[in-house]
Amino acid sequence: MKLENSNNTVEINKQKRDFKIEVVDSEYVLNRWEEIEKILYRVFGDSNFNDNFVRTRPAEHTYKNLTKPDQQGLKHIIALDLDNNILGAFFVIPSYKPEGKEDCDLGWMFTIELLPRFRHEVMNAIIEKVHEVTRNAGFARIITEMGTEAGAKFLCKKHGYIHTPTSDKQNRWTKELN
Repeated sequence: MKLENSNNTVEINKQKRDFKIEVVDSEYVLNRWEEIEKILYRVFGDSNFNDNFVRTRPAEHTYKNLTKPDQQGLKHIIALDLDNNILGAFFVIPSYKPEGKEDCDLGWMFTIELLPRFRHEVMNAIIEKVHEVTRNAGFARIITEMGTEAGAKFLCKKHGYIHTPTSDKQNRWTKELN
């Protein structure tokens, strides 16, 4: 598999290798937006979406929160190989808790096409960092929607997210941050 990386094409190894997890600001994501947008359209191309979510939603929602954030203190968690190729990310993570607010919502997560074991390793590391950032901000819980069936299954099974629908929000998931 080949991915574009700035000026040249690099070979991406789909198997286990060293990677790093970084907490980045919106400027970092905007500087790599062309590359990220292509990845988002590619990795969500065959996804089974929940509710009214569609293939364009991950890129649209992320870009909107990069340029006109719904809240202050948004960060993004990104997994990079040692050549700084993007392996995965979780966008729109609150790192600032307004007074009186106990829960937060999250944006979109993904990994590129990796072998399953490595994909889970990368995604687990990203999710652990997401929970660390939101817990350190002082949030007690995450209450969010799941854009895809695969995302809901992964977060439920591996990270304890619980389906907590309400009469007006069937696609509602909760994670207590303890």
